[in-house]
Amino acid sequence: MTVTPKEKQAIAEQGYALLYGSPKQTYWTPDGRPIKALPDMRAYTDKNGGGTRDANLDRGWLLQKPTDLKPYCDHCGLWHDTQEGIDDCGEKIKAFTEMWDNKAKKELEPDERMDKLESEMGDIKELLVKLLERRK
Repeated sequence: MTVTPKEKQAIAEQGYALLYGSPKQTYWTPDGRPIKALPDMRAYTDKNGGGTRDANLDRGWLLQKPTDLKPYCDHCGLWHDTQEGIDDCGEKIKAFTEMWDNKAKKELEPDERMDKLESEMGDIKELLVKLLERRK
């Protein structure tokens, strides 16, 4: 397939989606980066009724370049108003991760009650085998 100069220009401006009839739109992240993406229209309902909404806006993307830039958080993948917000987010995620790591470690630790129960079951099995041998 050959691409005409006009198509090359369209690709440079809008991306490949323009060739297939769906033009991309420019969105902006709260930290000022431009993103070219297809609108992701979704139906929604709320207490006031409903309608359609661009799901890209729910990701935090904006329709115009922001004047007040927000820092990006590597911990949660969103944007916070201040660096303190990013630090707090990191501490919360660290605490949450540690809590679940501790729960997982606790579940993996050998349980003394289960060990005792298994040994008692072994004793009962031996007694049953002896009892059955006597009956024969």
